[in-house]
Amino acid sequence: MTWPTDPVRDLLVTTVENTTLTGSPGFIEWDRIEDLGRQAWRRFSVLATGGNLQRLADAPAIGATGISYLDRTYLVEIYYERGRYQRSIGKDSDVMTDDAERLMGALLRMDYDYTNTGLLSLKPAPWRITQLPTAAYSVEIELAARVRREL
Repeated sequence: MTWPTDPVRDLLVTTVENTTLTGSPGFIEWDRIEDLGRQAWRRFSVLATGGNLQRLADAPAIGATGISYLDRTYLVEIYYERGRYQRSIGKDSDVMTDDAERLMGALLRMDYDYTNTGLLSLKPAPWRITQLPTAAYSVEIELAARVRREL
């Protein structure tokens, strides 16, 4: 069975990849198969969770198929493997803050087409910087979304 792609997630991935940053390298999507190279210290992933239906009226049955309005949560997470000059990324906290602000700006200016993506609303939550168990750091941006999906 083939699962349909999530056009909202694809749009978020494209927006993150195309965000203008200060310094290099840019954001590179997380991939466990390919080696991203020595300079790939800004990796990111976009995870989709949720799918909550607030009420049954949001899932009307229309013939053999149907349309549902789902409340989803998308998590954009940027992983910093190491800082400039091989130092701890903790010394580059200004870079993480700048990245988060630029990424939030790109997400707010994102030009989405409702008919193609089904994205009805997108509400960013405050971003946060967290320390991972590996002593690396990550920036997390949580986005509450309402999407229209055909069943």
